[in-house]
Amino acid sequence: MDFDFKNILKQLSFNTFIPFFYPIMMMPLRNWRRQAIQMCSFKPADRVIIPGVGSGYDLACLPHDVVVDGVDISEVMLGIAAAKHRLHGDGQDIRLSIMDAENLDFPANTFDKAILGLFLTCVYDPQKAFAEVVRVIKPNGEILIYDHLLRTNKWTGTIMSHMDTVMKYNFCSVIRPFDDIIKGQPVVVVKEIKGDPLGFIRGFLLQKTTSL
Repeated sequence: MDFDFKNILKQLSFNTFIPFFYPIMMMPLRNWRRQAIQMCSFKPADRVIIPGVGSGYDLACLPHDVVVDGVDISEVMLGIAAAKHRLHGDGQDIRLSIMDAENLDFPANTFDKAILGLFLTCVYDPQKAFAEVVRVIKPNGEILIYDHLLRTNKWTGTIMSHMDTVMKYNFCSVIRPFDDIIKGQPVVVVKEIKGDPLGFIRGFLLQKTTSL
Protein backbone atom coordinates (compact mmCIF):
# COMPACT_ATOMS: atom_id res chain seq x y z
CA MET A 1 0.00 0.00 0.00
CA ASP A 2 1.27 3.50 -0.89
CA PHE A 3 1.66 6.07 1.89
CA ASP A 4 1.79 9.86 1.83
CA PHE A 5 5.18 11.55 2.15
CA LYS A 6 4.33 12.46 5.76
CA ASN A 7 4.74 8.82 6.78
CA ILE A 8 8.21 8.25 5.32
CA LEU A 9 10.14 9.37 8.42
CA LYS A 10 7.77 7.51 10.70
CA GLN A 11 8.20 4.33 8.69
CA LEU A 12 11.97 4.78 8.83
CA SER A 13 11.87 5.18 12.61
CA PHE A 14 9.48 2.30 13.26
CA ASN A 15 11.34 0.01 10.88
CA THR A 16 14.78 0.62 12.44
CA PHE A 17 15.51 1.65 16.05
CA ILE A 18 12.01 1.85 17.60
CA PRO A 19 11.41 -1.96 17.56
CA PHE A 20 14.45 -2.40 19.81
CA PHE A 21 13.67 0.38 22.31
CA TYR A 22 9.90 0.00 22.48
CA PRO A 23 9.81 -3.14 24.72
CA ILE A 24 12.20 -1.49 27.19
CA MET A 25 10.14 1.72 27.27
CA MET A 26 6.88 -0.15 27.74
CA MET A 27 7.93 -2.61 30.44
CA PRO A 28 7.22 -0.30 33.43
CA LEU A 29 3.75 0.45 32.02
CA ARG A 30 2.64 -3.13 31.43
CA ASN A 31 0.23 -3.42 34.39
CA TRP A 32 -1.12 0.13 34.00
CA ARG A 33 -1.80 -0.46 30.32
CA ARG A 34 -3.56 -3.75 31.03
CA GLN A 35 -5.76 -2.06 33.66
CA ALA A 36 -6.79 0.57 31.14
CA ILE A 37 -7.73 -2.02 28.52
CA GLN A 38 -9.77 -3.91 31.09
CA MET A 39 -12.14 -0.94 31.25
CA CYS A 40 -13.64 -2.23 27.98
CA SER A 41 -16.67 -4.51 28.27
CA PHE A 42 -15.52 -7.20 25.85
CA LYS A 43 -18.05 -9.77 24.63
CA PRO A 44 -17.40 -13.03 22.75
CA ALA A 45 -16.93 -12.48 19.01
CA ASP A 46 -16.48 -8.72 19.40
CA ARG A 47 -14.52 -7.22 16.50
CA VAL A 48 -11.63 -5.13 17.81
CA ILE A 49 -9.39 -2.77 15.85
CA ILE A 50 -5.95 -1.69 17.06
CA PRO A 51 -4.55 1.11 14.88
CA GLY A 52 -0.82 1.47 15.39
CA VAL A 53 -0.68 -2.10 16.71
CA GLY A 54 3.12 -1.98 16.45
CA SER A 55 4.82 -5.06 17.85
CA GLY A 56 1.54 -6.39 19.24
CA TYR A 57 2.11 -5.21 22.79
CA ASP A 58 -1.62 -5.04 23.57
CA LEU A 59 -2.65 -8.35 21.97
CA ALA A 60 -1.90 -10.38 25.11
CA CYS A 61 -4.24 -8.10 27.10
CA LEU A 62 -7.30 -9.01 25.03
CA PRO A 63 -9.73 -11.90 25.59
CA HIS A 64 -9.13 -14.94 23.40
CA ASP A 65 -12.69 -14.99 22.06
CA VAL A 66 -12.59 -11.64 20.22
CA VAL A 67 -11.61 -11.00 16.60
CA VAL A 68 -8.76 -8.52 16.22
CA ASP A 69 -7.56 -6.42 13.28
CA GLY A 70 -4.21 -4.80 13.99
CA VAL A 71 -2.89 -2.23 11.50
CA ASP A 72 0.39 -0.33 11.31
CA ILE A 73 2.62 1.49 8.81
CA SER A 74 5.71 -0.47 9.85
CA GLU A 75 6.48 -3.82 8.22
CA VAL A 76 9.10 -4.56 10.88
CA MET A 77 6.76 -3.93 13.81
CA LEU A 78 4.03 -6.02 12.18
CA GLY A 79 6.57 -8.79 11.63
CA ILE A 80 7.38 -8.79 15.34
CA ALA A 81 3.67 -8.85 16.20
CA ALA A 82 3.13 -11.78 13.83
CA ALA A 83 6.03 -13.71 15.38
CA LYS A 84 4.63 -13.13 18.87
CA HIS A 85 1.23 -14.33 17.73
CA ARG A 86 2.68 -17.53 16.27
CA LEU A 87 4.49 -18.25 19.53
CA HIS A 88 1.90 -17.15 22.09
CA GLY A 89 -1.35 -16.56 20.22
CA ASP A 90 -3.09 -19.66 21.61
CA GLY A 91 -5.70 -19.65 18.85
CA GLN A 92 -6.52 -15.94 18.97
CA ASP A 93 -8.18 -14.70 15.77
CA ILE A 94 -5.80 -11.88 14.85
CA ARG A 95 -5.28 -10.30 11.44
CA LEU A 96 -2.34 -7.94 10.92
CA SER A 97 -2.22 -5.50 7.98
CA ILE A 98 -0.02 -2.67 6.81
CA MET A 99 -2.24 0.40 6.61
CA ASP A 100 -2.29 4.15 7.18
CA ALA A 101 -4.45 4.73 10.26
CA GLU A 102 -5.56 8.09 8.86
CA ASN A 103 -7.22 6.24 5.97
CA LEU A 104 -8.52 2.96 7.35
CA ASP A 105 -9.53 0.48 4.68
CA PHE A 106 -12.66 -0.70 6.49
CA PRO A 107 -16.36 0.14 6.03
CA ALA A 108 -18.12 2.36 8.54
CA ASN A 109 -19.62 0.72 11.64
CA THR A 110 -17.45 -2.42 11.41
CA PHE A 111 -15.93 -2.77 14.88
CA ASP A 112 -17.28 -3.12 18.42
CA LYS A 113 -14.12 -1.92 20.17
CA ALA A 114 -10.98 0.08 19.38
CA ILE A 115 -7.74 0.08 21.38
CA LEU A 116 -5.54 3.16 20.93
CA GLY A 117 -2.44 2.53 23.02
CA LEU A 118 0.15 5.34 22.85
CA PHE A 119 -1.04 5.95 19.31
CA LEU A 120 -2.51 9.45 19.11
CA THR A 121 0.76 11.04 20.24
CA CYS A 122 2.67 9.41 17.38
CA VAL A 123 0.29 9.64 14.43
CA TYR A 124 0.80 12.61 12.08
CA ASP A 125 -2.74 14.01 12.32
CA PRO A 126 -4.41 12.81 15.54
CA GLN A 127 -7.77 14.44 14.76
CA LYS A 128 -7.99 12.72 11.39
CA ALA A 129 -6.83 9.39 12.80
CA PHE A 130 -9.35 9.55 15.64
CA ALA A 131 -12.15 10.51 13.22
CA GLU A 132 -11.31 7.41 11.18
CA VAL A 133 -11.49 5.24 14.30
CA VAL A 134 -14.89 6.71 15.19
CA ARG A 135 -16.09 6.11 11.63
CA VAL A 136 -15.34 2.38 11.70
CA ILE A 137 -16.74 1.84 15.22
CA LYS A 138 -20.38 0.80 15.57
CA PRO A 139 -22.82 3.07 17.44
CA ASN A 140 -22.49 2.39 21.19
CA GLY A 141 -19.10 0.80 20.54
CA GLU A 142 -16.17 1.50 22.87
CA ILE A 143 -12.88 3.29 22.21
CA LEU A 144 -10.07 2.87 24.71
CA ILE A 145 -7.36 5.54 24.64
CA TYR A 146 -4.19 5.00 26.68
CA ASP A 147 -1.88 7.92 26.09
CA HIS A 148 -0.16 11.03 27.46
CA LEU A 149 -2.76 13.52 26.23
CA LEU A 150 -3.46 16.69 28.15
CA ARG A 151 -6.76 17.77 29.69
CA THR A 152 -6.88 21.53 29.46
CA ASN A 153 -9.06 24.56 29.86
CA LYS A 154 -9.81 26.83 26.89
CA TRP A 155 -6.91 29.25 27.53
CA THR A 156 -4.12 26.70 27.92
CA GLY A 157 -5.63 24.50 25.23
CA THR A 158 -5.33 27.32 22.68
CA ILE A 159 -1.65 27.84 23.48
CA MET A 160 -0.82 24.13 23.29
CA SER A 161 -2.76 23.75 20.05
CA HIS A 162 -0.45 26.33 18.43
CA MET A 163 2.59 24.53 19.82
CA ASP A 164 1.29 21.23 18.53
CA THR A 165 0.92 22.67 15.03
CA VAL A 166 4.71 22.82 14.96
CA MET A 167 5.41 19.68 17.00
CA LYS A 168 3.22 17.37 14.90
CA TYR A 169 5.70 17.56 12.03
CA ASN A 170 8.26 15.82 14.20
CA PHE A 171 8.30 12.17 15.25
CA CYS A 172 5.59 12.64 17.88
CA SER A 173 4.13 15.10 20.36
CA VAL A 174 3.32 14.71 24.03
CA ILE A 175 1.46 18.00 24.37
CA ARG A 176 -1.61 17.20 22.32
CA PRO A 177 -4.83 18.18 24.11
CA PHE A 178 -7.26 15.29 24.52
CA ASP A 179 -10.30 17.54 24.17
CA ASP A 180 -9.07 18.96 20.86
CA ILE A 181 -8.60 15.49 19.40
CA ILE A 182 -12.12 14.28 20.19
CA LYS A 183 -13.82 17.63 19.49
CA GLY A 184 -16.76 17.37 17.09
CA GLN A 185 -16.87 13.57 17.18
CA PRO A 186 -19.96 11.62 18.35
CA VAL A 187 -18.32 10.23 21.49
CA VAL A 188 -18.71 10.60 25.24
CA VAL A 189 -16.11 9.91 27.93
CA VAL A 190 -17.39 7.07 30.11
CA LYS A 191 -14.42 6.68 32.44
CA GLU A 192 -10.95 8.07 33.02
CA ILE A 193 -8.15 6.53 35.10
CA LYS A 194 -4.52 7.21 35.91
CA GLY A 195 -2.22 5.39 33.48
CA ASP A 196 1.10 5.59 35.30
CA PRO A 197 2.25 6.32 38.87
CA LEU A 198 2.59 10.06 38.22
CA GLY A 199 -0.59 10.46 36.20
CA PHE A 200 1.30 11.71 33.14
CA ILE A 201 -0.45 9.04 31.08
CA ARG A 202 -4.22 8.60 31.30
CA GLY A 203 -6.64 5.88 30.29
CA PHE A 204 -9.88 7.09 28.69
CA LEU A 205 -12.87 4.89 27.88
CA LEU A 206 -15.18 6.50 25.33
CA GLN A 207 -18.43 5.35 23.76
CA LYS A 208 -19.63 6.24 20.28
CA THR A 209 -23.07 7.82 20.39
CA THR A 210 -25.73 7.69 17.70
CA SER A 211 -25.53 11.44 17.08
CA LEU A 212 -23.51 14.53 18.00
